[in-house]
Amino acid sequence: MTTAVAPWGTKRLALYPSVTEVPYVRTEICPDTQTTRYFDADGNRVEMGGHGTGTATANQTSTSSDGGGPNPPAPADSDLTDDSDSD
Repeated sequence: MTTAVAPWGTKRLALYPSVTEVPYVRTEICPDTQTTRYFDADGNRVEMGGHGTGTATANQTSTSSDGGGPNPPAPADSDLTDDSDSD
């Protein structure tokens, strides 16, 4: 008989550290900015504030094919051809 084993990832799960009730009952998309607008039960707009997902937690890295990162090497002379030159 086989004993079921819980997947390793379930041991890593945890609740979010702070959960805040949001006071909205309706949402709509702003046609100009394509962002969500939130409204309370009385139809008043509710500001949701930032959610923090745009904050970097590590240094930026680059995976460019030339290995130059944010400062790629200058192009070689063979890369500098005029459009009128034949290949």
